[in-house]
Amino acid sequence: MVAIIGILCLLLVCQILKIILKKGIINKNITDYALEYIVSITIFIALFMQESISRNSLFIIAILSIIYEIISLTYIYFKYYKKETMTDFSIKKVIDECEFGILVLKSKKAKLINNKMYEILDKLNIKKDYITNIISQSIDQLDKNYCVKVEDKYYVFVINNNEIITFDITEEYKLHQKLNGQNKKLKENNKKILLSIDNIEELEKEKNLLKLKNKYHDILGQNLSILQQYLNKENISQENFEEIKFMIQKMFIDIEDTDDTNANLENLIKIHKKNGTDIIIDGKLPQNKETAKVFFEIIREATTNAIRHAGSSKVFVKTRETLEETYMIITNDGRKPNEFITENQGIKDMRRKVKKLGGMFYISTVPEFSVNISIKNNC
Repeated sequence: MVAIIGILCLLLVCQILKIILKKGIINKNITDYALEYIVSITIFIALFMQESISRNSLFIIAILSIIYEIISLTYIYFKYYKKETMTDFSIKKVIDECEFGILVLKSKKAKLINNKMYEILDKLNIKKDYITNIISQSIDQLDKNYCVKVEDKYYVFVINNNEIITFDITEEYKLHQKLNGQNKKLKENNKKILLSIDNIEELEKEKNLLKLKNKYHDILGQNLSILQQYLNKENISQENFEEIKFMIQKMFIDIEDTDDTNANLENLIKIHKKNGTDIIIDGKLPQNKETAKVFFEIIREATTNAIRHAGSSKVFVKTRETLEETYMIITNDGRKPNEFITENQGIKDMRRKVKKLGGMFYISTVPEFSVNISIKNNC
């Protein structure tokens, strides 16, 4: 009887120690932990009521408690102690479960390699000289790391002396390629835009040069016609030579030009009338300022041509403006030209100005020489 009581006391002490030990375990099994309390209370009650319990009952309680202790201690060993013990195998197992590849070299040979790295290197057919072969098979270098294509995926290899780590960057690398492609297109578009700007600047220069050329063509032609009219006068005296000299010196000086096209036309009529040519206007310039400016410039050029090429003393200008169109006809009293007329720069400029406004321009020689312009009012 005494031996049974002694055994139960030892078992109770053992239970108390196990409860204290398991209390500090974070991820303990709650059922197992509760069972320790149940067994401890059972042994405590048996000891406390030993005089009321038969010897056989105490013996059975002792035997069952011993069996429980053996099972419990075995469970503790495999569940907690052995699991917490770090071994080479457990380290390898953890590394193999990684989603990225790991390779540790020693004297250029693999000292430690996990399953992921082994799988990738096997697909690349790399069995030795790992660093050299990885670099040679890389398709791109990202900073100090190397990007390698493995089947339809992309992996980056981070090499740090004898340690190599690799992980999947397929999505990131595709975005990187897409971004590089977009940057390349942006650079190409920038070059095209810059080239277009250069072309626009060149065209603008040519446009301004053409405008300047046409302006001085009109001015020079007009001044030459005025000089011609002056020289055609009879009884030119010695006193007139200084005036002729002055006119030649001022040949390139523009006749007074203002924003008022009607005032410019009146000024043109006065200058030519003073030198013997009448510009007779039937109608008035269009209300549209741009059209009026073109009409004035064509009257000036047509008058110059009439004086120089036909010896005209009268130029007739007829203008009409309706709801649909505005037209102008210019004739003169000079010599009749041949039926075929070669268009000089002056006529080409007149045609270009009218075409720019969306109008029609044509020269007629029958029954008389005439310059005809027609412009739609909605152009």
